[in-house]
Amino acid sequence: MKIILNTKGFTLIEFLLYTIILAMVLILAGGFLWDIIFGNIKETSYQEVQQNGRFALSKITQEIKKATGVNTPPPGSSSNNLLLAMANPSLHPTVFDVVDGKLRITQGSNGPYELTSDQVAVTNIQFTDLSYTGTPGTIRMEMTIDYVNPMNRNEYTASASFKSTVSLLKGGATP
Repeated sequence: MKIILNTKGFTLIEFLLYTIILAMVLILAGGFLWDIIFGNIKETSYQEVQQNGRFALSKITQEIKKATGVNTPPPGSSSNNLLLAMANPSLHPTVFDVVDGKLRITQGSNGPYELTSDQVAVTNIQFTDLSYTGTPGTIRMEMTIDYVNPMNRNEYTASASFKSTVSLLKGGATP
């Protein structure tokens, strides 16, 4: 009985060529994987900024519509806080302000309560009273929210600007 061994193998050049091709495929696959991971991180950061901004604008709009008047800012001026006169004594005054990057609401003796999460910072807020004499009042809000990125990593960079204009209802909403 004869055993025949296949002595034919890879040459050094073939081995190096196959190794280089395999390395290139792995590098490309790894690059795509990192792009997917970093894209997901970026999208999550952006979604957090958007959700906080939409919630904050919604809450401010709701309170402006319930207000009977605007105490700060005065007509024709701007301020970084908003003070609303409310018909309900337990909600009077309702104040929106930013402290340490957090948008807050204080209603009467209740609060302050933070309206934005710890993952974002309100870096700019401006309330402008566009009211004319004899009108219930109109407030323009402008706000910039940034994702908190203490290590300055590019994939966590997210920022969004929000603008809205809201008019008080004639005489304020009833509680």
